[in-house]
Amino acid sequence: PEQGVGAILLTNADNGGMLLRSFRRRFAEVVFDGKLEAADDVAAQAKSYAAEVAKNRERLVVPADPAEAAKLAARYTSKELGEIVVKKVGAATVFDFGEFTSPVASRKNDDGTITFLTIEPSVDGFELVVGARAGKRTLVVRDAQHEYVFIEAG
Repeated sequence: PEQGVGAILLTNADNGGMLLRSFRRRFAEVVFDGKLEAADDVAAQAKSYAAEVAKNRERLVVPADPAEAAKLAARYTSKELGEIVVKKVGAATVFDFGEFTSPVASRKNDDGTITFLTIEPSVDGFELVVGARAGKRTLVVRDAQHEYVFIEAG
């Protein structure tokens, strides 16, 4: 504030936060004639992120593994999140959430569980882990704070 300058960083992606440190650095470079380091930092972060994405994609089966998809229930419900209808469209398994649909990929996790991931570009990355509770099939979504359980309907 005492310099009479400020900045705002807006992103439209979950991974946009990785630019924050570099943005602060570049801001200081421009305003205070700092040593130019931000551009190299962004390039290194981009390379690291691309490598991580490539590694994660290697583990995906697209379209989803038919044997694993065949084990899914036709419908799941969650009191918090609503309903998922599981559909077969050609070779793809598609999850219909009502508000949006997405084909899914499958992944065998290190702990032996199976995860289905949405892969539609506008809604990619939702991970649903296959499980069972009280004799019913489940799909579980976890975030940093909550666990949402979709339970086999019917």
